[in-house]
Amino acid sequence: MVMKKAKYYLLLILAVVMSGCDDFLEKNPPSKPSENTFWKQKSDLDMALTACYGTMTKFDHGYFSFGMPQWDSFVDNCRSVEEGITFDVFQGNIDPSTAGIIQDVYKGAYVGITRMNLFLYQLDKYENTDLSESERNFSKGQVLFLRAFYYSFLYRCYGDVPLIVEPLDLETQYQPKVEAAKILEQIYTDLNDAINLLPDNTYLELPGRVTKGAALALKTRMMLYDAYNTDGKADVEKMRNALSVAEQIKGYRLCDDFESIFQGSAQETNPEIIFSTKYLAPNNWHKSDLWFGAWLRCAPLTNFVEEFEFKDGTPFSKESDLYNPENPVENRDPRLDMSAFYLQLKIGDVEQPVTGDLPTKYGLKKFVTRDKTQYPIGYNTRSDQDWVHFRYAEVLLAIAEAENEVNGPTQKVYNAINSIRARKGVDMPPLPTGLSQAQMREKIRHERRIELAFEGHRYFDLKRWRIIGEIMNNFDEPTLPLYKSVFEDRFYLWPIPQSEIDKNNGVLVQNPNYK
Repeated sequence: MVMKKAKYYLLLILAVVMSGCDDFLEKNPPSKPSENTFWKQKSDLDMALTACYGTMTKFDHGYFSFGMPQWDSFVDNCRSVEEGITFDVFQGNIDPSTAGIIQDVYKGAYVGITRMNLFLYQLDKYENTDLSESERNFSKGQVLFLRAFYYSFLYRCYGDVPLIVEPLDLETQYQPKVEAAKILEQIYTDLNDAINLLPDNTYLELPGRVTKGAALALKTRMMLYDAYNTDGKADVEKMRNALSVAEQIKGYRLCDDFESIFQGSAQETNPEIIFSTKYLAPNNWHKSDLWFGAWLRCAPLTNFVEEFEFKDGTPFSKESDLYNPENPVENRDPRLDMSAFYLQLKIGDVEQPVTGDLPTKYGLKKFVTRDKTQYPIGYNTRSDQDWVHFRYAEVLLAIAEAENEVNGPTQKVYNAINSIRARKGVDMPPLPTGLSQAQMREKIRHERRIELAFEGHRYFDLKRWRIIGEIMNNFDEPTLPLYKSVFEDRFYLWPIPQSEIDKNNGVLVQNPNYK
């Protein structure tokens, strides 16, 4: 019976996961291990674990890694130019048949979850003596984190979804939805187990691997997401718990050079990175230089650019003596120039080609390769900067947010925010003293938008604060008068893709607001 079920597991995986799966999921590939010979030795487990990480790099649109800036195109940070991919979400054209990201995130998350479940199943029954207990725990902790990572997107985007924590066979392949609360409970269960199993090393000590700090960081992120009521008010007890978790993350510090966090040459020794998706050309690469530098797939909006203060800490205003209409980036928070370019992208003194439209006159610079020794003019078509999922600045911002909601604007809050603003190369002045809790709340939200721009946070931040409707329904882009957003309350949760419901034999039902 065990062998029969194992065969079902592999056949089902082969049928539904993806056409280009790694070798350990292929059925009898030429010159490769067969089903009957795989999972027999530690090297097989190592290969399978690498393939689990590989799910984060496999999707064409990169929604879980290098394509994360596209999440900011749903809101007021950047313009979407991809109709049918992200533009429909911005415009409010959301229904069960909407193509693009609404379908791709759902399918992609379950591709990852399916692979994690298969690995955990095989790891649990692996009995060879070539795998030590510490190695087993480390492997399990990493994969539990990755499963929680995928479920975190399903929870925040769709709410009630199927909860699948073991491989499916032909008898169990049709799964109903469960309440979103149970999905969140599973995320916390996986993360708590991962925290107990993973070593307390930093990412520099175990590059490319999930460590305890990453599991704590994801748990903090999810606790903050769940800490606001439907009226946008913070639950103080949940904030207190989130603060406790965030403060357990040790061994990291802010990097002295903001730009280097996102540059391949400096990422290997960066003390701020807690976890990233690793790339290495020519075999494992992405298209971010072309997408965001040349093609302007996410063009920063005026609303976003005007969020950046002047270098003296005063809010942006065209009436200020520091404003230069010929070069609006001048005299501003230096993170503006590090995140966006005005009119023409320059790397050093070299102008780089921009083929996309510049309706707002701004383009995305943050993730574009700065090293032009090999590509002095033009773009690397096989980029390999690692995509940073968690970094210490986000942890400090979480500490500031939670502490402010629990105890008000204490010195702890000021220290966290001011340390980010004082980073070498940024050198922004400290926040003014004497702020009220409400004033500090706005300062923290400002700092999150500036510091974490295009890293995939803004959309989820506006949702958890319950202000996304207010922001987007009153959104205005002066350079694009017809570029309007529509947000309805039902859009807090996306519909289950109709294609998934159609093939689920009547077991999977649609979210109630999309029937």
